[in-house]
Amino acid sequence: MIRRTTSPRPEHRTRTDLAVTAGLTVAAVAFVGVGWLFSDTRGTDHSTAAPGDAISPATAEDVQVPTAVRETWRAATDPTTAPEPLTMDGAVVRTDGDRVAVLDAADGHEVWSYRRNRTLCAVTGGWSRVIAVYRGPKGCGEATSLAVATGRYVDTRSALAPDEVTTFRSLDHVGLLGDDRVELWRSDLVRTVEVGHQEVAVNPGVQPADGCRFSSALTRKKVLAVVMDCPGDTGGDRTVSLLDADPENAGEPETTHDFTVPEGSELVAVGQDAALIYVPGDGVRAKDDTDEEGSRFQVLRTDGSFGQYPADPVDTSGPAYPAAGRPAQTADLPHHMTWFDGQRVLAFGPTDLDLRFSVPALGTGAAMGGRLLLPVTGGIAVVDWTDGRTETVIPVDRGDWAGPVTLRVQGDTLIEQRGGTLVGLAAS
Repeated sequence: MIRRTTSPRPEHRTRTDLAVTAGLTVAAVAFVGVGWLFSDTRGTDHSTAAPGDAISPATAEDVQVPTAVRETWRAATDPTTAPEPLTMDGAVVRTDGDRVAVLDAADGHEVWSYRRNRTLCAVTGGWSRVIAVYRGPKGCGEATSLAVATGRYVDTRSALAPDEVTTFRSLDHVGLLGDDRVELWRSDLVRTVEVGHQEVAVNPGVQPADGCRFSSALTRKKVLAVVMDCPGDTGGDRTVSLLDADPENAGEPETTHDFTVPEGSELVAVGQDAALIYVPGDGVRAKDDTDEEGSRFQVLRTDGSFGQYPADPVDTSGPAYPAAGRPAQTADLPHHMTWFDGQRVLAFGPTDLDLRFSVPALGTGAAMGGRLLLPVTGGIAVVDWTDGRTETVIPVDRGDWAGPVTLRVQGDTLIEQRGGTLVGLAAS
């Protein structure tokens, strides 16, 4: 026989029963309160777009290059976490300490913001999402992605990571570059590959780059390219690895080819099947493609072959050079991969990575109305991207600012970043 047990009817409950119930209730409330006190939610300040204020994607249809511009808005940003304008879908991202805010590119008003009581390591974006990377107990591996139009949560990630990181990205991945490791994430912030040191090695011996120090990294499509100094390197030589950006197992990188390259070499562009490095050499432009002493570019291909051609010398101590954990200042345009070397913007063919032209400039630029726009002294150069010829210069009054300038375009708004200041420019 199955005997059923039932709780005492309320009129049969004793004082002990009531005391126990009250005690459990108090304990539960205390537990929830303590959990909230120490939770990430308590340390987060998050405001989403107000009704009707979601940002509409910028359209490039029938946008014409203006002949004159006027400043329509400006905003401060932290150049240590946002060294170049992060723009997408009609939005501009700015940072301030541990706070990330998104502005409407058309008029510069703030649409939404996100802040945590942790140090903001970096901010990047892709797939119509802004990705904020914060430092937690396990390093700069706490990431949150938010819809760029509204600021609503999309995905989160918490993982072991270096204490200092910079980001790089392509249309397919975002990447984290640290001193002892590099990794890529896909749109849902799931890691697709990690290269270098692993705090907890699941399968020891599958990380050939463990113990190496990374100085630059770039990715495009299925290629991840990294430059590193490894224990086995001799005579100042470095190693460039071309890897699969989406291997079968994220913790076991699949190397397409390793190259031993000269001292000081760094990545400046990457294509679907090759990477381009700048080799400082002896600081004098190489005489031809057989010169092994002068400054030159080397094209390293996934099939193991390589080629080289002369390059004008670059100041490798300047802030534009991709060394000491600073990714190259690049911009992918409809017909070219571009690199700012500190004095010029160089445009490379997207497949062969051959140099098509170079233009003196203050920083990287953007495409608009079938032309390449580049920030130059006194204004914005309108460049024919078939041959690099400057057709005209749009005057811009930058006041007493004399430093680097980076340019992006959203719809019919031009956005310049001058150090820690973002400036919106519209046709006048």
